[in-house]
Amino acid sequence: MDNFGALIILFAFIIGISILGAIPGLKDRKMSAENWAVGGRNFGRWLNWFIMCGEVYTAFAFLGASGWAYARGGPTFYILAYGGLAYLVGYHVLPRVCALGHRHKLVTQADMVEYLYSSRPLGIFISCVGVAFLLPYLQLQLTALGLIVEVASLGAIGRVQAMLIAFVMVAAFVFLSGLKGVASTAVFKDVSMIAAMLIFGIYLPYHYCGGFSEMFTAVESIKPDFLTFPGGTKNLDVTWGMSTIALTALGFYMWPHFSTNTFSAKDPDVPRHNAIYLPFAQLALIFPMLVGFTAVIVYASNPLPRTDMAFLFLVKDTFPTWVLGILGGAGALACMIPAADLLLSTSLLISRNIYVRGFRHNDEHVTPEHMKNVARYLILILTAVALYLSIFHANLLVNLLLTGYAGVTQFFPIIVLGLFWKKASKLGAVCGLIVGEFLVFFLILSKMDPVALGSVHINAGFFALCINTLVFVIVSMITSSGKTKMI
Repeated sequence: MDNFGALIILFAFIIGISILGAIPGLKDRKMSAENWAVGGRNFGRWLNWFIMCGEVYTAFAFLGASGWAYARGGPTFYILAYGGLAYLVGYHVLPRVCALGHRHKLVTQADMVEYLYSSRPLGIFISCVGVAFLLPYLQLQLTALGLIVEVASLGAIGRVQAMLIAFVMVAAFVFLSGLKGVASTAVFKDVSMIAAMLIFGIYLPYHYCGGFSEMFTAVESIKPDFLTFPGGTKNLDVTWGMSTIALTALGFYMWPHFSTNTFSAKDPDVPRHNAIYLPFAQLALIFPMLVGFTAVIVYASNPLPRTDMAFLFLVKDTFPTWVLGILGGAGALACMIPAADLLLSTSLLISRNIYVRGFRHNDEHVTPEHMKNVARYLILILTAVALYLSIFHANLLVNLLLTGYAGVTQFFPIIVLGLFWKKASKLGAVCGLIVGEFLVFFLILSKMDPVALGSVHINAGFFALCINTLVFVIVSMITSSGKTKMI
């Protein structure tokens, strides 16, 4: 019965967030397609801020930041660096994306690419690539959720049961409410996550070490040079660290669901405002890192079996089980809400850009309501597929997951140059993307990451992005007519 309190709190979080997400859909039984897909394009500054912030506090932030700090030390700080730079990119790019979306009623990232290059095949191609990278990202949230609930419930709920319960509920509220459901739940989730990170990130170092300075001193004495950035291996040198930060900063807003989230803003000033204030959310990621460093000290003589469970195990071994239930509930939300956003975006890409524009030749006769219904039922199918892969083929999508961030960053030239450069051409976009994606898969799956260039080492994804951009620019200069759409 030791886990009874933890179980009650866990279920309260999961059921409560599902009810909260379903409320917009229950209130508006005949929600329009635009309301369902992009929230009616009327989200104000703070509601849109919480949606964007929700993509900072995912399973990776919850488990990865503390796990990396526990296992890898100093290199973990790259998370803070790339986030700050990513918001600089967002400040300049997202207002243009928002304005374009409003003017031309765009819903997905592929809609935007199709418009920029007047090419339906390119839009379909971008959709297929986007779905290929979103599915393993969705599976990651599922797998992390199962692990969090299993540990937080002290084994009373297995990871398979946890995934089934939580993601059936996620699918239900996204089916009913669309982006409005994601937005309403993101507010509660982000507040819970920030509070949990601050409380545990401050308390645990003081409880075990007497303070932050004492904690870092103890870590250095146990593992000399463990806190060195970028890393302690020969090939993870400074150029690797800088190129990795650049890659992740440029690719941050290239994930397809960020375009849909940006289209929900009521005007371009909203994403511009959010780019200024989102760095405050990034700062909160310091605190799970502090928990990870504390775990280095606590488990120095008895290393943890799973490094990404450092946060949960330390809380489990420090507090009563009901406290673990609170942390597990917050962690479950960190998986559920990003997964809801991923489900919505993936279903829209498949329904709008692959099904309707790829297979329905008379797509002008397809009503928005029909498209919404197709997307809604796709959510149920995608949930079932993701559950099946997570339960029975957990390693099937590992290679896509490994290449995920590097892969979506290859969209950067197509989107950013398409928005800001008049000579950007369709052929340049296609050639650059194909070259970039080929290099990503070849280099990473051939274990040539980082790429050695003499005595320096470059992140393979960043190397691919540089070649992608070079090909894009050269081909565009040769093939461009010098005309572009008015954006």
